[in-house]
Amino acid sequence: MSLSAESQSGGAIKAFRRRVTPITVSLALVAFTTVVLWLIEPRLNKQHLIFIYFVPTALIAIRYGSISAMGVTIASSFAAAYLLYPPHFSFLIARPLDLLELALFSLLALLASQVVSGFANDGEVEKRRQRAGVPLRARWPATAALFNRARAE
Repeated sequence: MSLSAESQSGGAIKAFRRRVTPITVSLALVAFTTVVLWLIEPRLNKQHLIFIYFVPTALIAIRYGSISAMGVTIASSFAAAYLLYPPHFSFLIARPLDLLELALFSLLALLASQVVSGFANDGEVEKRRQRAGVPLRARWPATAALFNRARAE
């Protein structure tokens, strides 16, 4: 295999990972949240637990953007309809109020994903992310010089 073929296959793998990683992480977060909610729901005996799905939606919006967060919202809605709302293990939702709650959650989650991803892509946040990769000595040369003098003495 030639060097250019290896670099092309490496680029294809990176492109594949770039597309698959947000989907995998999103599904894993939704599955984890669903399992936790499904286990604690009988003990809590509370309604409106669907709004806990805002947490994975916000995390995915921050890390991967609003399109992935929209996928999390859709997956969360289906998971909640199937497992949290009576009758369980069915996509049928018995009470109209629960259906309205599911629709409200979906709309709010979609809106929140747009807002959160907008904040995450803000110019100041991007500058901070770039600075985070720079070593401390490069960011604060005066402080680094002070520590070097103290070490020398």
